[in-house]
Amino acid sequence: MKLTDYVVQVLADHGVNHVFGLTGGAVVHLFDSAARSGRLQPIFHHHEQAAAFAAQAYARATGTPGACFVTTGPGVTNALTGLAAAWIDSVPCIFISGQARLSHTARGRKVRQVGTQHLEVVPLVQSMTKYAVLVEEVSSIRYHLEKAFHLATTGRPGPVWIDLPLDMQWADINPQELRGFTPEPSNLPEASEATEPGVATCLAWLKESQRPLVLAGYGVVHGKAQEVFAEFINRHTLPFVTTWGAVDVLPSDHPGHLGRPGIAGQRGANLAIQNCDLLIVLGSHLCLPVTGTMLASFARSARIVMVNIDPEEMVNRSIPIHLPIVADVKSFLQDMNKYVPAGQNFGSTSWKDTCQLYRRTYLSPPTVAGDAISPYEFVQTLSELSAKDDIVVVDGGGTNVYVAFQTFRIKGRQRMILSSGLCAMGSGLPESVGACFGSGQRRTLCLSGDGSMQLNIQELQTIRHHGLPVKIFITDNSGYLSIRGTQKEFLEENYIGSNATGGVSLPDYTKVAAAYGIPAVLIDRRGNLRTVLAEVLARPGPEVCVVRTSPVQEIIPRQGFDRRANGTFAARPLEDMAPFLDRKEFAEAMQIPPWNPPAP
Repeated sequence: MKLTDYVVQVLADHGVNHVFGLTGGAVVHLFDSAARSGRLQPIFHHHEQAAAFAAQAYARATGTPGACFVTTGPGVTNALTGLAAAWIDSVPCIFISGQARLSHTARGRKVRQVGTQHLEVVPLVQSMTKYAVLVEEVSSIRYHLEKAFHLATTGRPGPVWIDLPLDMQWADINPQELRGFTPEPSNLPEASEATEPGVATCLAWLKESQRPLVLAGYGVVHGKAQEVFAEFINRHTLPFVTTWGAVDVLPSDHPGHLGRPGIAGQRGANLAIQNCDLLIVLGSHLCLPVTGTMLASFARSARIVMVNIDPEEMVNRSIPIHLPIVADVKSFLQDMNKYVPAGQNFGSTSWKDTCQLYRRTYLSPPTVAGDAISPYEFVQTLSELSAKDDIVVVDGGGTNVYVAFQTFRIKGRQRMILSSGLCAMGSGLPESVGACFGSGQRRTLCLSGDGSMQLNIQELQTIRHHGLPVKIFITDNSGYLSIRGTQKEFLEENYIGSNATGGVSLPDYTKVAAAYGIPAVLIDRRGNLRTVLAEVLARPGPEVCVVRTSPVQEIIPRQGFDRRANGTFAARPLEDMAPFLDRKEFAEAMQIPPWNPPAP
C-alpha cells in the first residue's frame, strides 16, 4: 500500500471528509491519494493561509478535526497564521506538510537549507502545536498519525503537525506491520475525582449567593456540552453571559441570556458580571477582551469559580480564582445536574428582576441618527432577515467584529464562527469555505470589512469554483474604521494608514466580484437596505453585497477612558462603558458600591 494512501485512509477513518490546501511539488502525492480515495475530498485554495483558516473553521463547524495539506518552504510559512488561530482557540487540526527528501533535510545540522525549498518545519511550529514531528522512518507513520489524532482531540484540543519527506510518500508499506501508538495515562484526574469536591463547594456557594451568574466560554462548545449546559441553565433559571466563542451556545432570545461581555461587549452583560456575587466560569480563560484591562475591578464583589480542562490556565490568571476546578466542562455540568435537584432556584428575586432590567434596557444595538447607513442598523437588519439554520462567519477586522457581536442575535440552529483569539483580518472569506463544507453546504453569511476583504480576496475564486451558497457582506466604511476610532480618541485624528488620505485605498468590490464571475450589488441608501438584503438572501448561490456604511461610526458601547492632566488615559471599570450613562441611571443600575482604585 502506498504510504500516502494509508495517510488518507487514517484521516477518513477519523471522520475527516475534506482536506484543505494548495498543491505543490512536495505534496502532490498526498493530494493524489486523497482524490483517488473517494473518501476525502480535496478543497484547493489560492493561498495556504486561506487553507489553514478553512481547516480550522471546518473543525469548528463539524466537531471533528480539520485537515490541511501544504507543500514545503513557503507553503508552510504561509499556513502559520491559520495554525496560530487554531492554537490560540484550541481547535483540533491535522496539518501535514510535504518536505524535501529526508537526506535533503538539515536534521539538526547548522545550515540554513539543503533541499529545494527545504525549511526546518518542526522548530518553526512547535510553539503552536500539541505535537510536531518530522517523519524519519517509513515504519513510524502509523505511530505518528495515531499520536497526532489522540493529542489533537483529548484534553485541551489543539493543532498538530506532521512533516512528511517526499521520498517517504511513495514508499510501499504493509499497514499490518506498522507499530501503533498507546496513549500514556492522563495526568488529569478522573472526571468524578475532579468534579465532585468542586460540585459540593459550588453548590454550597450557589445556595449562599444572592446574585449568581454563569459565564459560558468556548470550552462549552469544544467539549460538546451545549445540551447539558442548557439543562443546567434551564433547571435553575440561572442568568448567563457568553464569550465570543460561545455566542451560539443558546439562542439570544433565551430569557436568561444577558449578552456578551467585554471591552466592546454589551452594556447589560458587563453590568451583570460587575454586579454578581458568584461568577461560574465554564470553559473560558478570562482573556483581556472579556475582562478589560482593569483586572482588579473585574467581578470585584464575586467569588469566582473556574472550570477549565487546562490546569495552567488556573495558575496563570491575573484575576484571582477562588475555586479552580480542573475538569472537562461537560463532566462538571453533568455532576451539577446530578446532585442539584431540578427546579431549585438560586439568587434573590431582586437579582432576577435586575437581570431582566439589564436585558430589556442595555442589550439592544444603538440607534444612530443621520442619512448614512449605520453598521449597527445593517447587522441588525441582516440578523432579522437571516434563516434559523444559517452559518454566520465573522471576519477578524475590528469594527466588523465588534458590531457583529454586539448586534447579531442568534436563533434556531445558527452557528457563529470567528477566530476570536487571533482575530486576524482576512480570516472570514476562507473560514466561510471551511464552515460551508463542514456544515453540509448550509447557507453561509460572511461578514467582512472593506479593509479585511483585501487580505484573502483570492478565495472569491474558490467560492465561485464550487458554487458555494456563501453570501459575502462587505461593510464599506472607507478603510480601517476601528483604527480611525483609536486615532481620533488618542492620536489627535492623525489617520495615517487607515484611509485613502492616510495611504490606504481600496477597490470597488462590485467590480472585483464581477471579475470573479460572482453577482454583486451595492446598498448605499438606508431606504433600500432591508429590501435589497432580502433580495440577496432570496437568491441561490454565491453573491457579494457591498453595504456603504458611515465612515465615522463609533463603536458603542465600549470601555471608557478618562484623560489625565498629563495627557495619558486611564480606563474606567467595565461596568462604566462609554458613552457614559447619566450618573443617576448608572447608580440605579449598580448593585455594589462604586469602584475605588487601590492606593498606589
